[in-house]
Amino acid sequence: MKKVRILVVADDITGAAEVAGVAHEAGCRVRFTTSWEGLTEGEESEVTVLATDTRSMPQSEARQCAQAVVDALRQGENPYTHLFKKTDSVLRGWVADELAPFAELGYDKVLLMPANPSKGRTIERGEYRINGTPLHETVFRTDPEFPARTSSVEALVGAESRCVTPQTTTLERGISIGEAATTADYARYMAHFGDGKTLLAGAADHFQALLNHLGFEGRPTERFAGYGNRRTLIVLGSTVRHNLIEEPFFTRNRVAISLMPDAVFAGGEAEEWISNCLAAAREGDSLLLRIPQAVAVDGNRARHLRRVMAETVEALIHTLQPQEVVIEGGATAFALIERLGWRELEVSNQIAPGVVRLHYPPKGIYLTFKPGSYPWGDCFR
Repeated sequence: MKKVRILVVADDITGAAEVAGVAHEAGCRVRFTTSWEGLTEGEESEVTVLATDTRSMPQSEARQCAQAVVDALRQGENPYTHLFKKTDSVLRGWVADELAPFAELGYDKVLLMPANPSKGRTIERGEYRINGTPLHETVFRTDPEFPARTSSVEALVGAESRCVTPQTTTLERGISIGEAATTADYARYMAHFGDGKTLLAGAADHFQALLNHLGFEGRPTERFAGYGNRRTLIVLGSTVRHNLIEEPFFTRNRVAISLMPDAVFAGGEAEEWISNCLAAAREGDSLLLRIPQAVAVDGNRARHLRRVMAETVEALIHTLQPQEVVIEGGATAFALIERLGWRELEVSNQIAPGVVRLHYPPKGIYLTFKPGSYPWGDCFR
């Protein structure tokens, strides 16, 4: 019997970290990479997670990137028994365009399940709701790059997609969007579509259901003990606001706070801000960076912000040499990793659902990634 091996292709790095954390907690040997080179080579990992940044790319580039992954898999003997395409749970990005190239690998049927019932994100009767509120009435209506204009999942996905229910036992060609109101609904889908013959796509609850179906039982993992008094660089690259100052980590340690200047926000370069950050950090053990300005729906502005934030954080890492780097926002995190050239990371801790701490051994630095809309959990206890 062929050994179970799963390839996860994620459209942003925080989503990749989220499923890597799920696999780690399930007892899997996990490889976390940002390079599709060598995907078909011999590996001991049971789950390989490939983090891309296609959600932040123009539409045509996102599809080309997905095609490049498919081409890499076709170059050698494909060792994977299951393929999972991690998408944004609220369907931001180029979901249908990225799924299309995988039909070349024999996946002419796709089961896309973006709902995350464990986090209050459900799909019923074709409508996406978060804790009962229609998607287009939530904070996602002001997303700077993919604002939610509707709660209809078929309209959000397009590409002649159609909704199916947990009672479905066969799928048509193309994209079927699985409705789910509870996590129990996922087991019903897996009973019919978890054999590796269907391309599975969607959010973390869907991936967890696949691992459960394949018999990964989980293992005791070391509880995260907090950052203590370790020098920590905290980067809030998301537009979602959280009040962190009253968290135990901030009250226990000296944490300097540096806000992005208006001139940098408006399109300027970051040299002076970097100098000010370094000066501020010398007065404390840790440093928090934040964008205080309101970010409107503007793709160009979003791209500028993640570029300049990544440039700033790279300079601070090289100079301050923090032991911990905490980044909120997937696009910012990926831009930083690309600048640093750090291709392979090790999973260390799942701090909270979606909040995952990874390790880059060559530098001895730990990186915690968190999606903007998820709670911090015990990250700063």
